[in-house]
Amino acid sequence: MTLEAIPLSGAMGAEVKGVDLCKGDDKTFTEAHNILLEYGMIFFRGQEITPSQQLAFAKRWGEPHFHPYLPGLSEQPEIIEIIKNPGDTHTFGGQWHTDQMFTPTPAMGTMLYAKEVPKAGGDTLFGNLQLAYDTLSDGMKEAIKDLYTFNLYDKRKGRSSVMKGKLKEPENPAEPAEHPLVRPHSETGRPVLYICYDRITRHIVDWTPAESRPLLDYLRTHASRPEFTCRLRWEPGTLAFWDNRCVQHMALNDYHGHRRVMHRITIRGERTT
Repeated sequence: MTLEAIPLSGAMGAEVKGVDLCKGDDKTFTEAHNILLEYGMIFFRGQEITPSQQLAFAKRWGEPHFHPYLPGLSEQPEIIEIIKNPGDTHTFGGQWHTDQMFTPTPAMGTMLYAKEVPKAGGDTLFGNLQLAYDTLSDGMKEAIKDLYTFNLYDKRKGRSSVMKGKLKEPENPAEPAEHPLVRPHSETGRPVLYICYDRITRHIVDWTPAESRPLLDYLRTHASRPEFTCRLRWEPGTLAFWDNRCVQHMALNDYHGHRRVMHRITIRGERTT
């Protein structure tokens, strides 16, 4: 059976219909992979899966990546349970970012499965960083083509009470990583504007933070233009997978007084330098 891809916006994202993730074969996976390369983010509704079944599907995409600072489930350590309780004011991933950009080998992709979601709110925004690069002026493309960024995980940033309590060794400093500001996608070859929010991407290598700030602020604002984005409304049983090599995302914090529980797996990527 051929999968059906329904675009979520004109910029990116697609709902994939016609598949039970517990029963998908190699042909189904190949189709899903091709749809991912075209749309950057894909999602599946109505998937009733266990943590072990989610992990099995994730492994078809590559080797799961263990977060260096957050532990996984005791019975399935590859899966991070992301919880926001009704009294929490902070949300996990509430700024535009790409996952694990603070490591030398950022995640290739991220799989997020909705276990419990509010009746309204708690959506995730996604942004197409290939479009962000394509729409820069030729002069800007020339100016940034050889620049690298200095990236560092911020263990002090705001999180929900549950997620803050999970943090590994909060007193120990994180390890930095450098990445090209313009990164070619490892499969398509398309150039990507590879950038994160200011508490991860700190400055341009060999520039001071003050010198870097105007350029990085401009590029962040440009990359988050509405016409480059799509918005996913979660339902229990929705599973999304996105390509961190060319997509940024942000979780919305608009459901105060309600609980949200998600299961996340990241797929190991390759070094960018």
